[in-house]
Amino acid sequence: MKKSLLLTLIAFLILCCNDKKKTESLTFEQAELELADYSEEDQEKEYEFLKANIFNGLKNLNDGFDSESIYYFSESDFEIVLNRIEKNGIAIYGIEPWFNGHYYGVKVAEEYNSLATNPNWYRKAFSEFKKSEKELMYAATYGVPKELFTE
Repeated sequence: MKKSLLLTLIAFLILCCNDKKKTESLTFEQAELELADYSEEDQEKEYEFLKANIFNGLKNLNDGFDSESIYYFSESDFEIVLNRIEKNGIAIYGIEPWFNGHYYGVKVAEEYNSLATNPNWYRKAFSEFKKSEKELMYAATYGVPKELFTE
C-alpha cells in the first residue's frame, strides 16, 4: 500500500515534468505492473531486505515525521546507500530530499531518460542535490528484484 502511494506520487510528479519524449526506460505503468506482482508478504520481505542489506549500520533520520517504513539519510550515509544499491542491482525510482523538516524536491529516473536500475541517473541526481550545499536528508523509492529477497 505504501509503495503504491509513493509510486502514485512519483507518477504525478513525472506528469508535471516538461520532457515528454518517448524513451526506452522503465515507465511507471511498467513499474506499477511489476509491483502489482508483489504480495504484502513480498513487500514486507523487500522492506526487511533493505533494512538488513542496504540500510544496515546507517542512521535513519526519520524521527516520526514520516511513515516508519521510509528511511531518511544524511548525505554521507545516502552515498553509502547508493553504493550498496548499485552493487545489488536495485532500482531507484525517485530521490526525495528534505531540508529542515520540509520537502525540498524530487528527481526521478524518467527525467534522466534512464532505467531505474541505471546508476548514472541516480548518481547525477544526487550530485545535483549536493550542489545546493544544504544539509539535506535523503529518501528514495526502491525496487528490489524478487530474487534478492526470496533466496
